[in-house]
Amino acid sequence: MLRLIWQELLFRRNAIIGWGLGLCFFPLVYISIYPSVADEMAGLADLEIYQAMGMSLGNFADWVGSILIIFLPLIAAIYGIINGTGTLAGEEEDGRLEMVVTLPLPRWQIVTAKAIAFTISSIIMFVVVAVVSVLVFQSIESQVDTEMVAGNMFTAVLMAWPIVFAVGMMSMFLAAFCASRRFASIIAAAILVIGYFGSNLAASTTELEPFEPFFLFTYLDASGTAVMEGQAAGDMLVFIAIGLVSFALALFFFQRRNLTVGLWPWQRARVL
Repeated sequence: MLRLIWQELLFRRNAIIGWGLGLCFFPLVYISIYPSVADEMAGLADLEIYQAMGMSLGNFADWVGSILIIFLPLIAAIYGIINGTGTLAGEEEDGRLEMVVTLPLPRWQIVTAKAIAFTISSIIMFVVVAVVSVLVFQSIESQVDTEMVAGNMFTAVLMAWPIVFAVGMMSMFLAAFCASRRFASIIAAAILVIGYFGSNLAASTTELEPFEPFFLFTYLDASGTAVMEGQAAGDMLVFIAIGLVSFALALFFFQRRNLTVGLWPWQRARVL
């Protein structure tokens, strides 16, 4: 299985480089420009549109939370969806999965190898972005009035990773469960979009408040306080639990999946 994990990582190397560099856009641009827009952003902090998007612009820590802690995992989660749905359903449609399952490995090891490869690749991306964020912060630190230190920036970025892990594992489960990659991608994208906008609306709308625990981004704290002190351990455990349960479901349904036929689990192939 170790050899398969290595092959999966090699298969993802271009995605790791491309997505890693692409995600560095956020600290390189938005963090570096803060000294020149700090006064203007402070004056816009009370606008309802920013509050509806879960953004707070009062100080530098709030700015980091609103840019890195919200939008970085939101964009990185798209990689999770692409990778998760492409890993099983996508490879099945491309014809590669049929060759993989002929290896002298049980199916659960195949799914586990792909899940581990996704986990490692996504962590590498976040480490790269965290390092770039620290370097950008150090270059403007003298121009910013803040109590933040480089360690706060590094951990703030890394602690946004668990939600990407949860989305990636959910996408892998949907790839094993749904009849095609198209259905899996649509459902995963809907969960991500609803999870983002739903949590912001529920936080500001009394009618949606009872549903707030069901939205993914409810458990991601993008406030300046979270940037300085870290995410709540309970919230991080929620993401890890979602990811592990989704992984277990992916194992369960992939064991029972009839490859190449494009059927839902409750359907049975008919011989004509």
